[in-house]
Amino acid sequence: MFLVVEAAHRIASRRGFPAGGGGGAPDVVLVLGCPSRRDGSLHPLQRWRTEIAVRTAPAARLVFSGFAGDHGRSEAAVMAEHARDDLAVPPDRIVLETAARTTWENVELTLGELQRGGRVAIASSPLHALRARRYLLQQRPDLALRLVPAADYRFGERWRWKALTLLYDVLRSVSFRLRVDRAGETSDVH
Repeated sequence: MFLVVEAAHRIASRRGFPAGGGGGAPDVVLVLGCPSRRDGSLHPLQRWRTEIAVRTAPAARLVFSGFAGDHGRSEAAVMAEHARDDLAVPPDRIVLETAARTTWENVELTLGELQRGGRVAIASSPLHALRARRYLLQQRPDLALRLVPAADYRFGERWRWKALTLLYDVLRSVSFRLRVDRAGETSDVH
């Protein structure tokens, strides 16, 4: 099981780059949102995503995206605080987008910031980042051509979280296909 999880994440980290994924360090890194803990503190997945962003490009502008939910502070603010206070990212390199509730919106609502960079990376677990790269390709194919890889895959790193994100993506795909099939059956009947 360990090797299956690792292989899925390694493959995902290398896919979704329309221009081949080369070209050096990014100028801007989109950090995808994730709910904070119930008390509003940093969730381990938020920590991981923030650390991926910082190690990807120590000098890049980091665009944290994610809404507030029921915790008061936005997902973006919680991750940005970790970047600033624990990882020594200067505040002038941090941008917050606090309205996005979905991965699609993480991409959509940050297009203006992403457009400012020459090269763009997306920081999250490899599977989640791949989905976001596909969304960027759908929303703005011209910006997708600027995508470069994030430093999101390290063998054995946070293996349990990788396993959970793989399970989530598999269940999400099955659920999506079932909804599409049901919609097709319904439309055929009418």
